[in-house]
Amino acid sequence: MNKILKFMTSLFFALGFVCQTADAKINIFPKARYIPELSFYADNGQAYKLKDFKSDLLMAVLWSRYCGPCINDLKKLDKFSEKMKNKGIRVIIISPEKDFKTNAERHAFLQKIEAPHLESYVDRKSNFINGMGVFVTPAVILVNKDNEEAGQITGSVKWDDEDVIDYMLKLKAKISKQLYEQKAANQQNQE
Repeated sequence: MNKILKFMTSLFFALGFVCQTADAKINIFPKARYIPELSFYADNGQAYKLKDFKSDLLMAVLWSRYCGPCINDLKKLDKFSEKMKNKGIRVIIISPEKDFKTNAERHAFLQKIEAPHLESYVDRKSNFINGMGVFVTPAVILVNKDNEEAGQITGSVKWDDEDVIDYMLKLKAKISKQLYEQKAANQQNQE
């Protein structure tokens, strides 16, 4: 009974978010928006911000060990990430630091669920997830080349599905075009 209570408490937990169990919802913003300077951490304790990652499209995936849909997605996301490495899409995953006692435990968990290639970081004290205004997992923050938030995906995604892969490549192109058009409009307004 104690284990069940502990599990249920962890499920709804101190992070203040819940798992999204429905199909994915995609929200691409009409205009990309500023991303707050929020940190998450590598295994060696080094702090990173989303702006530290360069890619045509960065996918920052927020997940939790206690979120069933998150766990189901990670194996597929690992394969997706490997396919996208040379196509301008970079995937990182960020989990609550308190989900694992050590970094080694987190990496062993990722190995066990067959997601060992994902770049994994931790969110200390939920500062990142709360600061980004994310309240459900899994959630993906989409970041354009200029380090602005272009949109979010919430809920479970079949990352290994060819239609999803094709969609994400088209989405990357759309977000890049949107950024180009914003820059051109800004430049025209300054003249």
